[in-house]
Amino acid sequence: MWTLARKLLLHDRLRFAVAIAGVSVSVMLVLVQVGLYFGFMNTASSIIDASHADLWVGKAGNESFEFASPFDERAFYKVSSVPGVERTERVLMNFAQFKLANGGDLGVQVVGIETTPGVSPLLAPWNVIAGDPNNLRRAGAIVVDKSEYKKLGIDRVGYTTEVTGVHAEVVALTRGIRSFTTSPIVFADIRTARSFMPGLGDSAVTYVLVKVKPGESVETVKARINALPHLAAYTTSEMSKRTRTYWSSRTGVGAGFFTTAVLGVIVGFVVVGQILYSGTLQYIREYGTLKAMGAKNSMVVRVILSQAMISAAIGFVVGGILAVGMQAAMAKANLSVALFPGLYGATLVVTIAMCSFAALLSIVKVLRLDPASVFKG
Repeated sequence: MWTLARKLLLHDRLRFAVAIAGVSVSVMLVLVQVGLYFGFMNTASSIIDASHADLWVGKAGNESFEFASPFDERAFYKVSSVPGVERTERVLMNFAQFKLANGGDLGVQVVGIETTPGVSPLLAPWNVIAGDPNNLRRAGAIVVDKSEYKKLGIDRVGYTTEVTGVHAEVVALTRGIRSFTTSPIVFADIRTARSFMPGLGDSAVTYVLVKVKPGESVETVKARINALPHLAAYTTSEMSKRTRTYWSSRTGVGAGFFTTAVLGVIVGFVVVGQILYSGTLQYIREYGTLKAMGAKNSMVVRVILSQAMISAAIGFVVGGILAVGMQAAMAKANLSVALFPGLYGATLVVTIAMCSFAALLSIVKVLRLDPASVFKG
């Protein structure tokens, strides 16, 4: 059966190549578009996911992680005094103007964190490739990411500039830390961050990171914090999911990427369906002869489905390789395509289903075929 299916496909190699190309493009589009979506979502929640906090506490009513309204330090001390809280740290997030070498300004997202000697912070720059992030304790010290070199005009540790008119010096460089808003992320000590954003005041806090005492229930401590006025606490996983959902629903990113993926499936369906149907018509007399010789409909159906599965298998492999190539190419353009086993598995299922449904017209044609018709005329 598989041998017959393979011979029928390879009899017209050009048509077979077109079928494989259609499946391959479809697979590549699904993998790349869905991978881009997950890559963007990973970027959107990267700061949250990199933290070691059990809870994130912000101002009640905040919808966006990046554009959250700050509160003053009184709320920080209230959270710190909640039973079950082991330690807390302040985080200040907002936007400021980075002075470029050409004299222009570029909006950056400043992330102010607490840096205490001898204490591992709940949030700190990660993937450090040069310099020492511990130097953030120095006034004006900042950490930036290598992916933003071209935007910021930075090429080394020790580069000096100004952020909102305040002296700043790069003390470390990271790799792969980017913002969904496309504004470069600049890490600084919270005191330095406040100097970069004087309009917020000298006690502004955007989030309070909470580490729960061992043996205490995170959900119980979360409920106690939520009982405080004007504050909302989320576990790290909840905060991450909330941020991803916000950007996915508010910007239409999810709908855009998944629509393109669906279009890719439709392209593959049409191409494979047309190839299989035309091939069936080409060999309609042979199928009729098989039925006249006693071959059951189920056997003929298996031959056609085998052709579809061969196209699906080869197209999936080729499309997967193309997707990896696209991933590398997009990485050079600062775009993250998240390809992982689960996505490959789901795409394989979609590909098999697509090719199986594409074979239906051919199957219906053969099932309706009268064996005696091949001996007429």
